[in-house]
Amino acid sequence: MSADLHTHTLYSDGVLSPEQLLIKAKERGITILSITDHDTMDGYVVGEALAEQYGIELISGIELSCFEDGVDYHILGYFLDPDYPRLKTHLDIFRRERVKRAERIVKKLRNLSVNIHLDDVLERAGAGTIGRPHIAAEMVKNGYVKDLKNAFDRFLANGKPAFEGKPKFHVSEGVDLINASGGLAVLAHPGQMSYDRLHYIIECGIDGLEVVHPSHPLDIRVYYHNVAMHYWLLETGGSDFHGTRIYDESNFGEFVIQPSAVESMLNHLAKR
Repeated sequence: MSADLHTHTLYSDGVLSPEQLLIKAKERGITILSITDHDTMDGYVVGEALAEQYGIELISGIELSCFEDGVDYHILGYFLDPDYPRLKTHLDIFRRERVKRAERIVKKLRNLSVNIHLDDVLERAGAGTIGRPHIAAEMVKNGYVKDLKNAFDRFLANGKPAFEGKPKFHVSEGVDLINASGGLAVLAHPGQMSYDRLHYIIECGIDGLEVVHPSHPLDIRVYYHNVAMHYWLLETGGSDFHGTRIYDESNFGEFVIQPSAVESMLNHLAKR
């Protein structure tokens, strides 16, 4: 038995439907799964109705985008209510802001002689929450870059000529929104941010840290395990599966945590 608490579907920037993801999870021996799409819970809602028939315990999840002082932070939310009005309002507003941001990025790219079209990006995103990976995929399709990484390295990453920041949304606001929705707030892949920001994130009231992640080698996992122990924080983990990267297939079922970690999360919620 194992749990993967970080996965994505076509409702954000993944390629699988919720049902396809559930089938793959069953094949890989994953018994507890969380769909944590970026800034939407639509994939979870679809998957919730199907999970039981595949023998999967599906935990409600999301990966909220926070942006402040020019830095992106991703906050995972678990066990939150997708129908909580304040959460739904935030996600509706954020979806519209993402489209406006994509429009600004496409305009910048066209000024750089990268002639892709917003309509094509929107079509690629489909029901999903539009993001830079959809823009990058259009750039690859039209031959302007060789792969998604190249698109980010040359044009789309922070500090590059077509970068556009997300709407300002502080980490403390994200944590509060998740908690108010009945959930637990966990810092996603902390190894991808500077160490000097960690204490600030903890002060924002985070409930846990994502210790197990494909970008975390063993020494990083040990470090964040020790941090979590020191500050009495929960430890979570998962594969961050999207299905768009060459290593996603090998990571899915490999980067997992034990069900006891999920029990700790539930115990933490019960004490509130």
